[in-house]
Amino acid sequence: MLFHFTNQLAPYLSAVPFAGQVAAAGWTGVELFFVLSGFVITRAYAEELGRPRLRSLVRFVGGRFARVWPAWAAVTLAMAGWLWAIREAGWAADLVNPHPAVDAPALLGQLAMTHMWGRDELAGASYVLPGWSISVEWAAYLAFPLLALLLRPLRRLPASVLLVLSVLAVSPLVVIAAVEGPYNSQLPWELRIACAFTAGALAALAVGRARRAAWEPFAAGAVRVIPLLVLLGILWAGWRRTMPGAGGDHVGVVVVLFPVLVAALALTERGLAQALSGRALVFGGRISYAVYLVHFVVLDVLLTVLWQDPAKHNVLGPGLALAAPFLVLGCFGLAAGLHRYVEEPGRRLVVRGLDRLLPVETVADDRTGRLDLRTLPPLPAARATVGPTT
Repeated sequence: MLFHFTNQLAPYLSAVPFAGQVAAAGWTGVELFFVLSGFVITRAYAEELGRPRLRSLVRFVGGRFARVWPAWAAVTLAMAGWLWAIREAGWAADLVNPHPAVDAPALLGQLAMTHMWGRDELAGASYVLPGWSISVEWAAYLAFPLLALLLRPLRRLPASVLLVLSVLAVSPLVVIAAVEGPYNSQLPWELRIACAFTAGALAALAVGRARRAAWEPFAAGAVRVIPLLVLLGILWAGWRRTMPGAGGDHVGVVVVLFPVLVAALALTERGLAQALSGRALVFGGRISYAVYLVHFVVLDVLLTVLWQDPAKHNVLGPGLALAAPFLVLGCFGLAAGLHRYVEEPGRRLVVRGLDRLLPVETVADDRTGRLDLRTLPPLPAARATVGPTT
């Protein structure tokens, strides 16, 4: 969110050391999410889908659909209505970023979450700019049963080996970032999701094999050191952009640390793990999907209205700069409403339908809709009980 609001928040970010560079690196949060998603899905479903049955596959796909679709559909329909209305009124609709046509084929593709399949360009793929990753994540969910089968033979490897494999899985993104420095929109989405999601899945297997007593000191140290290393990577990338003849954005090198960070947070309750367990941040985690969907809608609609005047296009006036922090806070309020009145009721409605179609045998995270790792069972291959995770 801060990455997308970087220009509007420039007066405030420039006053805080390193804040501007950290916000500019915010697009790597997509890779962090893909890693975390692979981790959580594997912890919850790998064992069940490793021996696939039609019933398990239907419940898995239905559960993931229930988790992501209701809020996505609501935001998509709202944004489609806005785009249709302003285009009918003769306003310019693509001043902030391009949008697809508002017609039946495009709208159905958006609602089916298939709008990125067979497409390379992120720009113009969705009515809601970050929505490209929703389509990509949906593809990962559909592919996960096959991934679970492929990973099953690895689940008895030592935790250290699995963690190394996790880092290796994400290394193609790191090498490309270090050598070529592509910007966010220049990276192939297929490579981003394949590397990061698989890395998260392998990190989950590593945690499942880890002896907590032996790994907890390493994990506690990792959650202290890794944020500093991420910051150093961001600063290095910023310095590299200033070199004569340099171009591109090399900040993607920090992605190499994400699988280790996620695994470490699952194996300790100290430091950053303890901070992330606070009530406010746990609530923020619950509404984070809604925040992701809502924030660019707010920015897109507001700037589209303001920039109808050509003199204001791409201009940060005093009024907009003053309002920017309140817009960010407003996004959290809208997201909380979307989560409470659309996302959760919609999820429960779909899950009830699944329960009637296929009575519940096991309870997975979709029953609560939460990404609280403390509720997830350890993998059966674990050599010792995995304690509470964060």
